[in-house]
Amino acid sequence: MTGEEPAPAQGPPEFNPLRYPPCACPRHSPGSGPEPDKDDAEDSALLRELRTRMNEENRLRRWARGQS
Repeated sequence: MTGEEPAPAQGPPEFNPLRYPPCACPRHSPGSGPEPDKDDAEDSALLRELRTRMNEENRLRRWARGQS
């Protein structure tokens, strides 16, 4: 060693939001994605069919519980 003192230990750098911009995905950007309360017009045909099937199964389960 040449007699120089080692540099003092530094903590992690301060977080800078300008260095890490926010995520642009629909989950993290408010207002850019579809609202969850919108009508089913934007749903795919497969999703509408699945919802109909689930509603029918739930209705049958409620009916079966009432009969037992």
